[in-house]
Amino acid sequence: MNRKAESGSRKAKVSPAYRNSPARTESWRGPIERLAWGGKGVGRSEDGRLLLLEAPLALFPGEVVEATVIWKSRHGEGRVTRWITRDPRRAQAACPVAETCGGCELWEAGHHASGLKRQMATDLLRRQLGEGVPWTWHPAPETARRHRIQLHWDGTGLGYFRRHSHALVPVSACPAAADPLSDAIPRLQEALAGQALPFRPGRWELSTGTPAETVWAADERGRIWTLEPDGWHRGTEPIRHRLGDATLLHEPGAFFQISPPWAAEAFGGLLRSWDLKGGTLYDLYGGVGLFSALLGDRFRHRILVESGETAVVWARRNLESAGLPSECLVADVAAWVPEGLGGAEDVILLDPPRAGLEPSLCDRLVGAGAGRLVLVGCDGAAFCRDVKRLGAAWDLDQLAVLDLFPLTSHVECVALMTKRP
Repeated sequence: MNRKAESGSRKAKVSPAYRNSPARTESWRGPIERLAWGGKGVGRSEDGRLLLLEAPLALFPGEVVEATVIWKSRHGEGRVTRWITRDPRRAQAACPVAETCGGCELWEAGHHASGLKRQMATDLLRRQLGEGVPWTWHPAPETARRHRIQLHWDGTGLGYFRRHSHALVPVSACPAAADPLSDAIPRLQEALAGQALPFRPGRWELSTGTPAETVWAADERGRIWTLEPDGWHRGTEPIRHRLGDATLLHEPGAFFQISPPWAAEAFGGLLRSWDLKGGTLYDLYGGVGLFSALLGDRFRHRILVESGETAVVWARRNLESAGLPSECLVADVAAWVPEGLGGAEDVILLDPPRAGLEPSLCDRLVGAGAGRLVLVGCDGAAFCRDVKRLGAAWDLDQLAVLDLFPLTSHVECVALMTKRP
């Protein structure tokens, strides 16, 4: 735990956590009223101003905490430094560096992590889309683990960055990762320290396929190694994911789902329950073809658009191997989408970057000719903004929130929208 702040002190002081801010900070003590989007705990000042608090571990409504706070004109922002009262539902964190590592913030929530995340999503959707919008929650199974982790080597130690810092938190295992990845951390540390791998400080990514077996390591320059019983060897083989009826390959170090087995189960089940099928599937921001592959032969044709050249190469291979007729194009989606895209039997599926859809793209989608549209978003605020923009021409039929990022406050939102006549 961080050291206790001076009880009841109102004297302003500069906290190391806010060293780059010109604002002055002070100590605050009070209860957590509810949980807001992003895992923030909501408190109140004595004069009624809203206070948003982040914490290194899970927050439960009703807990009393101390925090270092910056007060702004209408609200405050702060970081929890100490728990005065703790919810009895708290569990012992399975990670020894839970309070300092920047990778997960829901340790100590135990079996209640899903319920806390649902509260966060409820708060966001109610405030952004309204009280009456129905939605479904899809919790992660306890078996869901990360198949990709990014570690940092500083020349002597290997680990994750400390929260709000580039200081290293050395680790020898990671309970959030699939067992082969966690077991590979000391092997990577040993190879770096012994200069069997490039030993200059930098970022390393460990990844595995589905099922989780072989481990790949990729450095910042894109060089690839695989872990064999006798050590690390330069490799050229792609990572393979067998996800139900779909098999997807991609290069190590490339973007893919954090927990592929659970993501494929969640997305696949959801899209099938929505009975998505028809003429052409416009798979926009399509990556290596995950959504096209999961939907399989439910469409007569697919057009996949992705800006990454290498991803498109793998998308072509993946969809060809699956026997799915497709056009896979390298293009910026916002520039590629034409006016009046699609016909009544077609579906537009968009999985944009975290920032969401560009306004000009939303404007063109308002005039699209497709009958249905699926929007995926990993940032809930940007997702809700885009749903409201598209609402000028599209009705929101279905809304789901998927917990694809266990032990963190992040979720994936998915909306099914139907074009109004």
